[in-house]
Amino acid sequence: MDEGILRTRANRRAIARLSVVLVACAAGCTTYVGTTARSFLGHVRNNPDPNVRYVAYSKLGSKDLYDNSEQKSEAVATLIEKYERGKEPVAIRAVICRSLGDLGDPSARTVLLRAVHDQEAVIKIEACRALGKVGRSEDATVLAQIMTLDHLEDARIAAIEGLADLKSRDPRIYKVLLDAMEHEDPAIRLASVGALRKLTGKDEGTEVAAWRRAVEPIIAQATTDAAADPATASATATPAKPPTDPSTKPAAGLRLFAPRPPR
Repeated sequence: MDEGILRTRANRRAIARLSVVLVACAAGCTTYVGTTARSFLGHVRNNPDPNVRYVAYSKLGSKDLYDNSEQKSEAVATLIEKYERGKEPVAIRAVICRSLGDLGDPSARTVLLRAVHDQEAVIKIEACRALGKVGRSEDATVLAQIMTLDHLEDARIAAIEGLADLKSRDPRIYKVLLDAMEHEDPAIRLASVGALRKLTGKDEGTEVAAWRRAVEPIIAQATTDAAADPATASATATPAKPPTDPSTKPAAGLRLFAPRPPR
């Protein structure tokens, strides 16, 4: 496997996704949205223009924005409430998931566990990455299921990235990633290598055999630790329930919205 070629393809995909986000931001930034958490919260609660709200929701994902923990908790609660109400457009619900992940508050875990099974591809993708930042070790089985069963390539890659951030010690996750290194899709192979590097702190190149030798002791130790801990053994023995409807809609990117005409 030529890592240089795969990395080039991955970079192109990243640039394409970034271009979509920049276009969305450019559309929303035509109106000044302020610089403080209070101003952004005001926009997400009261501004009728979804482009402006999109930018404000995105800005709320910065940990450095908040003056104190109470203000940050208020923002997290507002993001969760806005997502659960389900009245925002698809692109905004997706950026809410992203901001919840960036803030890293565990209270967002429940809503993100539902969002990873959303029928809108862009929401599912952002939720998979976000769950890796706020989830628990047992949530690795949810992401692993999306990684192996989802029909959408971007969702599978996002789930792999989420697994890397989640840092689960479940030995099955290492095995899944090792198997994915032999996937027919080069993007899946590259993402799996990246996840293994992040999980293990090692760099064994791109050869499956080298990674298997490096990861086998980790799997053995994790299996021993799980067997010694009844709670962990019970959690890893119970597979995640599959989504009720595994079908997905084609990714259409982030959608822009025309502002409401003045009255």
